[in-house]
Amino acid sequence: MLRPTLITLGGVFLASLLIPPASLGQERGGTGSSAGAKRDTMLSREADIQNRNRILELLSEPGKTKLLSEDDRKLIAKQIFEDFERVQMLNREMLQASSNLDNNSYKRIASLADEMNKRAKRLKINLHIPDVEPEKKAPESPTEIDATQLKASLRTLNGSVTSFVNSPIFKDPRITTVGHLQTLRKDISNVIELSRTVKKTAGKLNK
Repeated sequence: MLRPTLITLGGVFLASLLIPPASLGQERGGTGSSAGAKRDTMLSREADIQNRNRILELLSEPGKTKLLSEDDRKLIAKQIFEDFERVQMLNREMLQASSNLDNNSYKRIASLADEMNKRAKRLKINLHIPDVEPEKKAPESPTEIDATQLKASLRTLNGSVTSFVNSPIFKDPRITTVGHLQTLRKDISNVIELSRTVKKTAGKLNK
């Protein structure tokens, strides 16, 4: 069952900390100092007393008061900001690497997928997104691993990453519905699982 506190995720984190997805490419093309200044500005907003109280509520365990130091809160905010941006960059870099597949690109894709998997897992934890209830699946017959299969997995992964970062929850929490929360939860779970699959497939093709 979805936790009610998830409804405030967009307002707490994206409005205060994260770069809107549409602006990521533009900002990346600017200077490093402007990007750093924007991040510092966003992180400074986290000091607002209302947001701090809501973050504490989100990060508290049910029935317990989990007090976080100022440094802990800033670290979590920094991790969310970096992971949200980096997952999108990794996605683009994997798609670019798949345009000309050889042993070097297989190795690079495996490395990028591994980093995406780790960052997506940390995002899921820091954003307090609950696990998706496992679905019963029929046993799959073994298939031959090849470049076509890898590209198909990358396209599916791209769709999940795109859906996750463009979630309405991150744009306006006032329009959040149970359906939006379920989609967000499914998207981040898919990113975690598919990045693991891509890493495994690319690693085998590199041998």
